Amino acid sequence: MVANLFKVGYNFTSELHDYIINNREFPNGNTISEVYGSRAESSLLSARPKFRIPEVSRDDFKAHVQNLRNAGISFDYTLNTSSLGSKQDIIKQEYKIKEYIRFLLDCGVGTITVTLPIMAYFVRETSDKVNLELSTIARIETVTQVKIWKDNFGINKICGNLSKNRDFLFLGNLSRYCLDNGIELSLIANEFCGNGVRIEEANNYSATSCIFRDHCYLLHSLDYSEADRIAGNYPMGYCISSRRDVSVWLKMNFIRPEDLGVYNRIGINHFKITGRTGTTTFIKRVTNAYLSGSYDGNLLELWKHLETISGESDSTFTSPHIIPNSALNNFIDFWASNMTHVCANEICGITCDYCDQFYKDHIAGYL
Repeated sequence: MVANLFKVGYNFTSELHDYIINNREFPNGNTISEVYGSRAESSLLSARPKFRIPEVSRDDFKAHVQNLRNAGISFDYTLNTSSLGSKQDIIKQEYKIKEYIRFLLDCGVGTITVTLPIMAYFVRETSDKVNLELSTIARIETVTQVKIWKDNFGINKICGNLSKNRDFLFLGNLSRYCLDNGIELSLIANEFCGNGVRIEEANNYSATSCIFRDHCYLLHSLDYSEADRIAGNYPMGYCISSRRDVSVWLKMNFIRPEDLGVYNRIGINHFKITGRTGTTTFIKRVTNAYLSGSYDGNLLELWKHLETISGESDSTFTSPHIIPNSALNNFIDFWASNMTHVCANEICGITCDYCDQFYKDHIAGYL
């Protein structure tokens, strides 16, 4: 049995701090090896707006990092903005960015996650020792892209492209390259980002990777405030309304706690648990599910829903849909055993109806 290593979102509460240290390693060998997060001071360098990031003093931050490190848990700091503004803005910010990187290194941060090549350059100008991780926001789509990032910036960690989570041929090739070149490859486990659309002629729904994802990250990187609302609550409102049919959720690229072994077989045993802006109650529940390797409940409870994105309601929010996690045993085998099947090459719901049929056979009658 392969032990899995998890990176968990960190919200700087004493309760989560103690939980992570006390539950670092489960009896089954699964381990919390790393936490990730950022501070409000660096919101302009992050893919999260300031109102969603904890206000933590520099001294308190250093204490958290060092306490975790003493317990064998590394801190991954996210400088993963997808925009630093114009070239003139970048020139003006360079000194402050490098000063902040030096502060992170002084605190003992083990990894810095980036999206932009220019940010990777700033990190490597400051240190050639710190681990440098490529964010999922960079959307790696080819193995050659990884080689270019490694050759130019010395990246030694990658968080995979969410849209590739069920492309097992690509993941197998990427995993082999990473293993051969000393790069740690991790996949996002509990992310359900995507869009659905009604297909009238087929009387069901298509779904695909979210068309708003890049712009969503860009808006976050530009540090919008809670008061900044675009008509229709763009883009979140569109995403929420596109997933009204329960079968659409099966077409998202989540990885269940029970399915980690499928990815272990192609050499992947590092996974990222999302939801760092959630409550401690939420983070603990989801982390427990992945550490234990099983979850007895509604699959959709493993994700921080968009309806809760700016509040504390994730502890009380109830999903309008129910997908019993236990009903999805063997669901992932369709992709794992058909490695040439790539969802991106299909017209979902028309040229491939696997998810729709699985829903009818295993879930609709279950409810």
